[in-house]
Amino acid sequence: MTFAQHPQLAEFLEFIQELGDTARRVLTERHDDGRFETKADRSPVTEFDRGVEADLRSMIRGRFPEHGIIGEEFEPEQADAEFVWIMDPIDGTKSFVAGVPVFTTLVALCRDGVPVIGMIDASVSRERWVGVQGRATTLNGQPVRTSGRKDLSGATLSWSQPDNVLDEHREGFRSLSALAAWSVFGAASYGFGRLAAGAIDVAAYSGGIGAYDVCALVPIVEGAGGRITDADGSPLTLAPPRGCVAAATPALHARVIHVLNTPTPAGPMPSGAGR
Repeated sequence: MTFAQHPQLAEFLEFIQELGDTARRVLTERHDDGRFETKADRSPVTEFDRGVEADLRSMIRGRFPEHGIIGEEFEPEQADAEFVWIMDPIDGTKSFVAGVPVFTTLVALCRDGVPVIGMIDASVSRERWVGVQGRATTLNGQPVRTSGRKDLSGATLSWSQPDNVLDEHREGFRSLSALAAWSVFGAASYGFGRLAAGAIDVAAYSGGIGAYDVCALVPIVEGAGGRITDADGSPLTLAPPRGCVAAATPALHARVIHVLNTPTPAGPMPSGAGR
């Protein structure tokens, strides 16, 4: 039985919408002066990050007390449970603080460590992507598909954190930027949502992220026809990722993984790769 046939799927989907509604309400009613704190990793955090996560955790405990919870701002709870909710209350906190409206709320449900439901909620633009393992991804309730592009030539690239790239990916990042038609920067998970909707062909992170940044993206990208993995091509799970690479098709994804992990200027792919 696939997860799309799980007897509680409808209940889980209704609940993740409730979580999204709660986060959106808080983030669209913000009244603050832009104050934030800087965490040990030099990333900012606001009272809204903590407040949204606390609200969502309370809702999960009340509805599914046997489920685990992992979030960016607080310690994990029952992280070894069969079902674990994992969230980033504000993905793109720098954009949130600066008033740039590309921040989102990410929530995923993982089963045995594998993301099976994902939600990206962009509160300002009122866009909500929902993906389910084995089902078509929706944007505001309507099915969406990736662009279907298979080659880097002419591709568009969203690179979320160009100022935070692992040393092993620096040359590959430069090569990808040179091979793509054009790039956008700083969109964070919103860029992955736009990939699922067909507007962007490649979206990537390299370093500086946690599982809460990527788990929600997996069912969304895959349910729209794309491919998404860690930066080395391995599956994304509750384990800490080193990166995240998504592309409109498996063929394009294979090409991007090859270029990103090639320490010299991009050359031809190995025979058979990306087919």
